[in-house]
Amino acid sequence: MLLNTHNFTFSYPLIMGICNVTRDSFSDQGKSYKISDALKNIKKMNNQGASIIDIGAESTRPGSDPMSYNQEIKKLEPILKKIPKKKFIISIDTNKIETQEFALSQGVHIINDVFGGSEDLFLLTKKYKSGLVLMHTPAPPKTMQSKTHLYTNVISDIKNIFQRKSKLLKKYKIPPSKVWFDPGIGFGKNLQQNLSIMKNIKKFRIEKYGLLIGSSRKSWISGVDKSDVSQRLGGTIASVLYCFQRGVNIFRVHDVYEIRQAIAIFQQIACSK
Repeated sequence: MLLNTHNFTFSYPLIMGICNVTRDSFSDQGKSYKISDALKNIKKMNNQGASIIDIGAESTRPGSDPMSYNQEIKKLEPILKKIPKKKFIISIDTNKIETQEFALSQGVHIINDVFGGSEDLFLLTKKYKSGLVLMHTPAPPKTMQSKTHLYTNVISDIKNIFQRKSKLLKKYKIPPSKVWFDPGIGFGKNLQQNLSIMKNIKKFRIEKYGLLIGSSRKSWISGVDKSDVSQRLGGTIASVLYCFQRGVNIFRVHDVYEIRQAIAIFQQIACSK
């Protein structure tokens, strides 16, 4: 697949390793904030089996404040200059068109937009022949958890939004093979809504577009067993394997080695005589 001048060969499922270069990452409290630490983490995740590395400079944890695109670019630029562009797929987690355009100009392959993308982004995607992850959220991180009551039906509401997005993608002639929809686990959803989304994940399959799930270490797991963020690997693996069985293409995770191993063992058991 051609993604912004680089060809990649891969087969599903793919693991997307998370590298948050923020001070207040909910999962690791800023362990990749320093450029040197971020680069080490990126290399480690790729070596452990991540085909995609998703880099974010702005926190999107519930209640977090936004940052300017200038701050975002300043944080991303030295990292993008140093990481290889042909070895693995690079995704940038950003919802700002200025940052999106900068990242693509630096050779980034995928834009991961938690706000579900815009027509301006689709124009850039067509120009750079890049990929898209389009996530659902009902509101910005600052207020999203106060919006969980607004759904008529969380499954059909999100699916309808994805269907409208697919019409725009067709308008800009963006190939379905380069687009993955993400229903946004933990983004403006309560526990039961998160569980319902995963149980009904097949319903979010829109034509030939891909599916991504990002359930890793999130607070929905503590809603089940009151676990701390450092104790949620089991819950993450359970959700990944459930969604893998139902055809999800990409898993956005923190624990790359463990998730790769879990999927590999599951596949071996399923294929054994």
